[in-house]
Amino acid sequence: MNLRKHPQLSEQLAALYVIGSLRGRARLRFARLVQQDVVLAQMVERWEDLLLPAMLPARPQPVPERVWHGIRAQLPRATLAQPRSRSSHLPWWRRLALWQGLSAALAVVLVVSWLWPSVPRMPMLAVVNNSQGQATWVFHASAHHMRLVTLRNTQIPPNKSMQLWAIVPGKKPVSMGLLPMQEGQTPVLPVPDHMNLSHARLLAVTMEPAGGSPTGQPTGPILLKATLISSQDASTGPRRAY
Repeated sequence: MNLRKHPQLSEQLAALYVIGSLRGRARLRFARLVQQDVVLAQMVERWEDLLLPAMLPARPQPVPERVWHGIRAQLPRATLAQPRSRSSHLPWWRRLALWQGLSAALAVVLVVSWLWPSVPRMPMLAVVNNSQGQATWVFHASAHHMRLVTLRNTQIPPNKSMQLWAIVPGKKPVSMGLLPMQEGQTPVLPVPDHMNLSHARLLAVTMEPAGGSPTGQPTGPILLKATLISSQDASTGPRRAY
């Protein structure tokens, strides 16, 4: 597949690559393409600039001494070596600069697992652009939660809200909640129990009264939409648009 003919898919793959959800052979293939294609490399750099600051804490979080003791107890002496050279295309959690001097992979895994508890993964991602074509919200979903990163401020009337909907072909839209308007906000939206997000093809955004739709279904026009893509889609190609 020529990714240059599919710019939206290229953007989504670049974002998946940066947050580490593009895995296995699909990740290796994409990494090779990034090395060969300057446009893809620029996409990856742009997503790193957009996503990494929003996904990392604003300030380094101090680690209690007892945690360091536990880490040292689990590390062989040989792992406390000099830092290795950093690759610009490793997943973001492997490029944290918070722990200089602990460069061995085991040390990184131990520290990061303490800061970010593991969650079940069904990696799905969508990028919603505003009316100017600028990436404004990025959604990274598991089976039960959808985390979003707000990349830009959005201005709407004070008596209105922007509501997110998951679209499953042949079924009614399912509300995923209200979208934040301020850059840097990263709420986690629960996926409704009756919703199988892997069946969704699109995310849609509508303008609703403040607080959301009073009917449980969209009452305003669809302003924005984005295709949901999963790691499996990344391996097999773009989904059909509905």
